[in-house]
Amino acid sequence: MDFCKEFKYLNDKNNVFEEIDYNTLRDMIDEFKSGIIIIGGPWSPRTQAVIKESNEVFKKENINKVFFYNPRSINVFKEEEDLRDCLSLESKLDYYYLIEKLGIKNKENKLVENTLIQKMYVPLFISLKNGVCTDYFNANYLKDPYIHKPNGIEDKTLEFVARLKELINHQKEERKFL
Repeated sequence: MDFCKEFKYLNDKNNVFEEIDYNTLRDMIDEFKSGIIIIGGPWSPRTQAVIKESNEVFKKENINKVFFYNPRSINVFKEEEDLRDCLSLESKLDYYYLIEKLGIKNKENKLVENTLIQKMYVPLFISLKNGVCTDYFNANYLKDPYIHKPNGIEDKTLEFVARLKELINHQKEERKFL
């Protein structure tokens, strides 16, 4: 994916983002790997809103690579499908695996329709350390021209940057699991 073409606010050709697929994300968990992951896509106005600032913060914090997983893909019928919709048994199992392994919960305790699986909102920022999610958060912002909450007028850029730095610090921590 050409992130600069897909994200209208991102104009850094040397951005930190590397696109990964579901299998790579699953392997990162199963093989006890570490990294920062964003789940979202260019179709999401909320992902669009924070991608430029995210790139800037990652670079300032010396994070050279951030994995980007888009839960939308083309299915066998040549239709776009979102993994989070759980439309097939396979997608339900794949989605459930991510939710359970990462421990994702939403504040409203909303579930995916016709399931008992927690709904995942995007963009979702994840700190994965040795295959374990050490921190995550949703960025519920829009941009026009500044970052703000939906229906809000107050600039929330500093709030977003502070929360992202907190996630980065969880990634950088030297943790020993017993």
